[in-house]
Amino acid sequence: MNKKELFFIPLVTLVTLMSLGACADEASEFIIYGNHENMSETSRDYLINCLDDRGIEFKLDAQMNILIQERDHDMAVASCS
Repeated sequence: MNKKELFFIPLVTLVTLMSLGACADEASEFIIYGNHENMSETSRDYLINCLDDRGIEFKLDAQMNILIQERDHDMAVASCS
């Protein structure tokens, strides 16, 4: 084996692992699930309780939008809509 072949396998492995890490970050980005313009305070409280009961992580932004992680979107729609 020459030196070029010796460094090729670790390089390909490193690039593959870095690209997989980038894909994982996209799924954990927070997206708007409940827009503040479309909800009353009562419906916002219901939605927060529903997400909390299902164990779905959420945040409230400065405008009182409900944000969830993109990977949890399908579960939130199926159980809290």
